[in-house]
Amino acid sequence: MGKITALILAAGKGTRMRSSMPKALHEVCGMTLLECVIEAVQGAEISGVVVIVGDKKDAVKDILKGISVEIIEQREQLGTAHAVMSARNFLSHAGGVVVVLNGDTALIKPQTLKRLIAANAETDADATLLTAYLDKPQGYGRILRDANGRIKGIIEENEAGADELKIKEINVGIYVFKVASLLKGLDEIVPHNKKGEFYLTDIVSILYGKGKKIKGLESSDTAEALGVNTQLELATVNQIRRSEIIRSLMDRGVTFIDPTSTFIENHVEIGEGTKVYPFTYICKNVVIGQRCHIGPFVFLTSGTKVGDDANVQNMLEEGGPFF
Repeated sequence: MGKITALILAAGKGTRMRSSMPKALHEVCGMTLLECVIEAVQGAEISGVVVIVGDKKDAVKDILKGISVEIIEQREQLGTAHAVMSARNFLSHAGGVVVVLNGDTALIKPQTLKRLIAANAETDADATLLTAYLDKPQGYGRILRDANGRIKGIIEENEAGADELKIKEINVGIYVFKVASLLKGLDEIVPHNKKGEFYLTDIVSILYGKGKKIKGLESSDTAEALGVNTQLELATVNQIRRSEIIRSLMDRGVTFIDPTSTFIENHVEIGEGTKVYPFTYICKNVVIGQRCHIGPFVFLTSGTKVGDDANVQNMLEEGGPFF
């Protein structure tokens, strides 16, 4: 398959978040959006990881300390293609294929990235796009196909006409490119859109026009398509991830009296037979043993360790004292 590099775009300002914090540093269940994406990439066994930073780059770099990634700065935020261009020198020496993904796709799974890489290799495609079908595709670029069903381009929603807006197949924003094809296509991208930005999505129509092979892989889980651009979207992604965590713990024999009023962050270990009561918040990196009773109304901070058969609660026992 050759060398595989991941290029994570995390330079954007995220103005719609209405926050002084860089978008990539907002958290999903105790981990930043960027850390979630890096973890998925590493889980897909991609050893070479490059992060493009820009807005408030020092804050982003602080989060990356101790994580094995290459950091490249995008000095001006002129769009996604411009961000990739910032890594041109690195990619030209890396060769092979590159997985390009946004730093806000916190729900992407390692197995999906593996499937996308495998699909690209099996078809020997110049580019393979992750797509999804959404009943309400508002906010996403639409996949354009020719009369033979081949992908011929991507149209951003703010550039789309009435018929294009009816398309249900959307661009997730995760791609696998042959590095050589990507670099050649980047040379032809121009800022012809309304914002004057260089869109990476334009490379699809460029490669199509050159007769290059472009393939699509549909995501088996539409939640993976969710990016985060607003506080509402951040809350939605948090809720989905929390449900995933709780469901995984249930599969291992943990009882949740009311999952909807229980909050569990990433990287929490809970032993079989433990019962978690409502209004409990368990931070990341907490380890709880077997047959414990946790809650109600308990907050366990990161790094807490609870042994087997423990009873951790916050309540007034019969007889007081009461004030």
